[in-house]
Amino acid sequence: MLTRILLSFLFVFLVSAPPGWAADMRLMLPAACAPGQDCWVVNYADMNPARDKAEDYTCGAATYDEHEGTDFGLKDTAQMKAGVSVLAAAPGKVLSIRDGLPDRQPTKQEIEEMLASAKGCGNGVLVDHGNGWQSIYCQMRGGTIAVKKGDTVTAGQRLGDIGQSGAAEFPHLHFGLFQNRKTIDPFSGTAAEGGCGKSKGSMWMEGIDVDYQPLSIFATGFSAEVPNFDNIRADATGIATSSPSVDVMAFWAGFYGLHKGDHVVLNIIGPDGKIFATQSIEQKEDRSRQYYFVGRKIADPLIPGAYKGTVQVERAIAGSTTEKLKRNSEKQLTVLNAAGK
Repeated sequence: MLTRILLSFLFVFLVSAPPGWAADMRLMLPAACAPGQDCWVVNYADMNPARDKAEDYTCGAATYDEHEGTDFGLKDTAQMKAGVSVLAAAPGKVLSIRDGLPDRQPTKQEIEEMLASAKGCGNGVLVDHGNGWQSIYCQMRGGTIAVKKGDTVTAGQRLGDIGQSGAAEFPHLHFGLFQNRKTIDPFSGTAAEGGCGKSKGSMWMEGIDVDYQPLSIFATGFSAEVPNFDNIRADATGIATSSPSVDVMAFWAGFYGLHKGDHVVLNIIGPDGKIFATQSIEQKEDRSRQYYFVGRKIADPLIPGAYKGTVQVERAIAGSTTEKLKRNSEKQLTVLNAAGK
C-alpha cells in the first residue's frame, strides 16, 4: 500500500512530453499471474484529487486516498515464496532499483517508520519508457531483483518476484504508471488529477483480461481446528479430507476489498443437505484483506461423506434499493469412514 510520499526514493524524471498517452503505449500485465485466478487486483489508483476522498477509475471505492497505482495481491506467503515474477509492462531502461529490505508482516509502528524514511515502496524497480513515461514496481521480494540500473528491458522481461517488503500488509505487487510526474490509470488511460468516470480506453494489450473487480473471495478452506489466520496467511491450502473423530470442523474464507456494510454469509452443509453450521456477518469497516470462518465443536463422530463450505458476499449498489453486487465461492471436504475411506 502506497501513497505519494513513498515513491520519492526511486523517481528520476527525465524527458518532458505533451500530456495524454500515445496510441502505441500498450502495457503487458506486470505480473506472471492470472487476475481472478492466482492473483487479485486489491486496490486501483485513486482518481479523486481531493484530500481525504478516494475513488477508483469507475468512481467506485476499490482504492484509498492518494494511492498511486494498482495492487496485485497473492493468496498467501507460500505462493510468494514459490515465486511469482514481476514483469516489465513495456520496453525501457532501468533508472533505479532498491533491494535488500526484508519480506515480513510489518507492525503499524514499522509501517509508520518506513513511510517516514521513504522506504514504504520496499524493494523496487523504476523503468523509463521514453516520452515522459515511467513505471514503478514496488513491494518486490528481497534478493530476487534481476536487473540493474542502466539495463535495457523488453516488455514482459522478468524484473524480479512479488514480495512483501516495505509498507506491505500482504504479499503483493504495487504497479504505478506515470507520465510527466502524473499518475495514469492503465484501465482508463487517464490522469488521476482529472477525476474518475472518464476514459481514453484501456492501456492493456489486446487479449489481457483484467476486468474490474471491486471485491474478491481469494481463498477458501476447511480446518479440523479453530482457524489460525496467521497460519492461513502463511499457507491458505486448507484440508481436503478429515477423520470423523475430529474435535472441530470449520470453514474459512479470505476476502480482498470488503467494505463497511457488506453482508457475508458462510455455511457448512452436511452430506444430508442440511446446514451443519452457519454464520452471518455485517462488515464493520473497509478492509483490503479480511478473513472469516464458521464452524462448531464436534461431540459425536461426524457422518462420513461430502461436506460443502459456501460463502456469499452481498453489497448494495450505490443509488439502487434493489441491485446488489454478489460474490460466491464454495469448497468441499470429505469426511472419511472409520476405515479411512
